[in-house]
Amino acid sequence: MNGVEIFLDKTLLRQIPKLSGVYKIYSSQNELLYIGKAKNLRNRLASYLRKNIDPYKQKMIQEAHSVEIIVTKNEEEALLLESNLIKEQRPPYNIVFRDDKSYPYLRITYSENFPRVTYSRRIKNKDDFYFGPFPSAESLHMLIKVIKDSYKIIQKDDKSCQKTNQKPCIYYQMKKCLAPCAQMVSKQDYLKLIDEIKLLLSKNHDVLKNKIIEQIKKYANEEQFEKAIELRDSLEAINILKEKPIVTDTKAQILDCFAFLEKDDITCVYVLNVRLGKVIAGRSFFFNKSFDLESKQEFVIQYYLQGELLPKKILISEPLELSNSIFEKKVEIVFPKKGENLKILELAKNNAKEQLDLHLSKLKANLEVFKQIKLLLGLEKIPYYFDVFDIAHISFEYVVAGVVRFDISGFNKSYYRKYKLESKFEYESMKEAICRHINLIKNSKLILPDVVILDGGPIQLKAASFCGVKAIAIAKEKIDHKTIRSLYDVEDSVYLEHGKVETDKKVLNFLQKLRDEAHRFANTYHRNLRSKTTIASALDRIEFIGPKRKKELFEKFGSIENIKNAPLKDIASIKGISESIAQMIKEKLKDF
Repeated sequence: MNGVEIFLDKTLLRQIPKLSGVYKIYSSQNELLYIGKAKNLRNRLASYLRKNIDPYKQKMIQEAHSVEIIVTKNEEEALLLESNLIKEQRPPYNIVFRDDKSYPYLRITYSENFPRVTYSRRIKNKDDFYFGPFPSAESLHMLIKVIKDSYKIIQKDDKSCQKTNQKPCIYYQMKKCLAPCAQMVSKQDYLKLIDEIKLLLSKNHDVLKNKIIEQIKKYANEEQFEKAIELRDSLEAINILKEKPIVTDTKAQILDCFAFLEKDDITCVYVLNVRLGKVIAGRSFFFNKSFDLESKQEFVIQYYLQGELLPKKILISEPLELSNSIFEKKVEIVFPKKGENLKILELAKNNAKEQLDLHLSKLKANLEVFKQIKLLLGLEKIPYYFDVFDIAHISFEYVVAGVVRFDISGFNKSYYRKYKLESKFEYESMKEAICRHINLIKNSKLILPDVVILDGGPIQLKAASFCGVKAIAIAKEKIDHKTIRSLYDVEDSVYLEHGKVETDKKVLNFLQKLRDEAHRFANTYHRNLRSKTTIASALDRIEFIGPKRKKELFEKFGSIENIKNAPLKDIASIKGISESIAQMIKEKLKDF
């Protein structure tokens, strides 16, 4: 008996209404596999009985055990419900976006009383102005810094500003903010300044570029060369805004274009973002399956539901059933056949082909390594999912674990996890990290790793064995303390449960790449955690102020350095702290 016969028989099929709605397919363990929508639920589910169903759906059917239906008023309501359920529940056989695939936007927070310029990876508020996406997060960060430094706009959100009791904060004293929240400049004048910034981003790019160039010259004359180089990088973001327009039709100046391409059972979706007539970003998304029309439609909807900016026009390489009701505002949906729209589509298609060929080449290389690891570990199947563990600490204080995921498409940041650990020794800390992580993945109904890779040796492998997972360890070869060798001479060694093993150079390079990423991730978390603890520890030394005042000090100034450099009157602006107490606080922190 196959999967279709288990979850769909003729008796059950006759009971399903010929109405629009959503259906949910579950496994025998009651795990949600797939969510779909249909104009006619009975006909749609009956289509799974066909022999020519695509291979990816066939695999899902083999796991299927039961089906649940939700009837809706019409097909549009079914489409909206399906999209929201997919976004919330993320079934494995639906289109689910990886967390590392969104480009950032520059955001002006018009939703706040005093708007700020911030960095955002998602469209969070419809009242705010978003510009982008930008292909380089680093360049955008620098651009935002230039705007803040040049225009002295507000640095804190409304909630933080209210805590200052309408008194200028440290940013005003540092000449980094006009302090409109403290009436140092009128709200009307401040909003005019914000509108000027918006205009600069939209049209007058040269004004902003000249400001950056002036600042670079100033830093160079002062021999602050590092700051000058940083500012130079922000010019990249400005240059993107100045690209020559590829669209002359003003109605089509803000649009996205979707091109779908398949090869060797891999689908590439290339999304081209055109803003003000210029191509400012392009992204490729890869899926290890073929796409039917339903999957393509689902991709476009999920792309915007997960937080991307909705343009005025969407170009798609083939006709799809997309209704404006799903987007909450009117969007022109076009399947180009001629003119400038077709030129944009051809550009997207060409990019899709190049990216897919490159992706297939990488997949082939990864697959070869995966096959070698299968042989190395004596596995029955090729491993496709690797979780990599690294423990970070200083003399086993502030012990943390970082875990990164690698699959056939590369590093998958939606699976990255970090843990504060209670254990204080090598074996116990690794055992705690692995067991907690595996339990979390199981309970979250996510994909378990086929193999775990550990930064360490036999001790760490013993911990993995206790947790019941297949593991490889990689570590720097230990050397005699009397021997002088440069770091570059120290080779990495690979260990399995039975001891040290020799590996192919490609396998070693692969393990090193994964280990280094886990090391970076764990160390970043450890450094941030230690920094926060250091600030808290410094404030704890001030015994003559209570927890509430310490919290207010931290929220207002953000760092020990800012408190040390702040004028006495700024510290004394916190209720319950006089200037004499402020002086004592600065004395306490002087040597910290």
